[in-house]
Amino acid sequence: MPNAITLYIRPEGEATSYATFNGNTYFCQKVKPGLFNMNLTMGDVTILKVPFKKVDAYSNIGHFGERLPVICEATPATCRALMEYVTSRGGFRLHKRCKYGECGRLWRNTYKKAHLQVEYYVFKNGIIYLQVTNKNVGSVLQFFHIPVI
Repeated sequence: MPNAITLYIRPEGEATSYATFNGNTYFCQKVKPGLFNMNLTMGDVTILKVPFKKVDAYSNIGHFGERLPVICEATPATCRALMEYVTSRGGFRLHKRCKYGECGRLWRNTYKKAHLQVEYYVFKNGIIYLQVTNKNVGSVLQFFHIPVI
């Protein structure tokens, strides 16, 4: 797992959008994440739909993402998810994971229908260093010089 985001540059010198899956990198005009697929608008205006589970990395208009390990309930330790790079400092990198899903327990009356859930993780050398929680969010944001509102 690389320690830095790779920014692909076209020969003309301009940054471009891309997605990496099946071991290949596909350059395109635009990368648009959907609910289940990532839509790649190719140079000839065709749209290539790629399931999220196959995408290893992407870049689009200053947004970078890569597949990294995450903490998942009742799954093996090798659970990985596509996460968006937020910022870095001192060898630590902050990533955001967005997922849609249900949460809570029906029998405890805490059940919520499927909705957007956002999780933040701090990585060091491609390994989870810290999961951001309500208890540590203030200190994590201060460390990365993100204003606390």
